[in-house]
Amino acid sequence: MRLAVVSDIHSNGDALDAVAREIDRQRVDKVVHLGDLAGYNAEPEKVVRWARENTAAGIAGNHDAVVSGKASGEFFHGPALSAARWSAANISPDSLGYLSELPESLRLPEGILLAHGAPSDPDRYLFLLEDAEEEIDSLSGDPPPNVVFLGHTHVPAAFVRRRDGSTVSAPLEGLRVGEGETAMLNPGSVGQPRDRDPRSSFLVYDTATGCASWIRVPYDVPACQRKVLAGGLPAFFAARLAAGT
Repeated sequence: MRLAVVSDIHSNGDALDAVAREIDRQRVDKVVHLGDLAGYNAEPEKVVRWARENTAAGIAGNHDAVVSGKASGEFFHGPALSAARWSAANISPDSLGYLSELPESLRLPEGILLAHGAPSDPDRYLFLLEDAEEEIDSLSGDPPPNVVFLGHTHVPAAFVRRRDGSTVSAPLEGLRVGEGETAMLNPGSVGQPRDRDPRSSFLVYDTATGCASWIRVPYDVPACQRKVLAGGLPAFFAARLAAGT
């Protein structure tokens, strides 16, 4: 099965349009999302509706939890909390219901776990190899998952526990998760990349071969920026899109 994995769309309808077209070209079997459909940008309803209609499974991100009222956002910085509240006010009751019902994590039958931040804590950022090692050590289940997809950082990444017990930060090009290995794979962000590349990022994973491919897609950044500013959202969110930060 070829699986498209998207994360952190963050109400960016223009980025989503470009990614959805590329997903169609990739001829995947299913699409899953890792949360943070809402927040930051100006089209939360469009993004959540797309997820409801086009993804086979998904989980909640920390912004989704605040938008749906499951979390207070007390640890958000001011602009992020303002954008989350804006999303909540500009989304349909059906879409709010969808966000509120999303689980924090989800186990798929193919040995896959969907998480937003870390399996142990959806708010934990996994940037460092040592953090990934801790999370792999703590994976549970019988058997534990051999692939964990996670977002939250907005930065594409791959951490792999090899058969010899070593854990490495793996290159994204040509990655294959072999038999007996465990991987934590971050597809990057569709709607607000933070690796200094403004193009949207997602990945395609082949469950039969263990091959993962990260795909970058350009989109109409100025169109999204205009919508952010027209909606009265913090200008900071528009400015950062062009720099990929």
